[in-house]
Amino acid sequence: MRRMLYDVLHETLSVAAVEPTEYRSEDRGDGVFVLIDPTVPKPALLRALLTATPERLVSMNRLAAERARIRLRIVVHSGEVALDEFGAVGSDLVHAFRLLDAPALREKLAVTPEPSVLCVSDAVYQGVVRHAHAGVRPEHFHPLTTGSKEGLTLTGWFHDSSVQQTGTNEPEQATPEPAASSAVSRTAAQTSGSPQPGAAAAPVPALHPYTGNFFFGTATISGDAVAGDKHVGTDRTKPAR
Repeated sequence: MRRMLYDVLHETLSVAAVEPTEYRSEDRGDGVFVLIDPTVPKPALLRALLTATPERLVSMNRLAAERARIRLRIVVHSGEVALDEFGAVGSDLVHAFRLLDAPALREKLAVTPEPSVLCVSDAVYQGVVRHAHAGVRPEHFHPLTTGSKEGLTLTGWFHDSSVQQTGTNEPEQATPEPAASSAVSRTAAQTSGSPQPGAAAAPVPALHPYTGNFFFGTATISGDAVAGDKHVGTDRTKPAR
């Protein structure tokens, strides 16, 4: 399943024309998060996530044993992160993982026949999706909200082409997040066989019994970067796309 996960990741980035020097990834066991250079066009990334990702999942799941089939929750956010010797950190990273772990997004994956569900943050929706770039239709994105242990309400937009916005959509009610370890340090999604402590596992269609996650984020980073590039300066040296 991990090989399948990374195969989907690399296929998606290839279709979006993201070069190996333009991203870095960190493994999360049953998921992965990717920091992408802010010069990469976000519409191209979203198009790849909406087309290449589910197509590759369907192709692989068709050939895989039932217990090895996977389904994905995917979140795209933009912001800033800092890198130190332990990895990436920042409030925008926490924001993305809160959306990825939102009960409403888990429910969407549980009920959709598709092998993946994509959610973008409000920043990505307002800055990219609502402008209706080629292959990205804003009427196919619908609001959801989730709470955080900091007492904030976060808004995301999940993709569902079977329903169009009518102009009367209201964000789905936030679900208070229980006290838990930091979203930066914990895995943000899990297989259906490993439910979170104290939480009931959402039902998953039998065809694709295992779930995982992607977090894609574009960010400005400081400190050591991938492919030998190095940016010297203080954190948050310039706004990220």
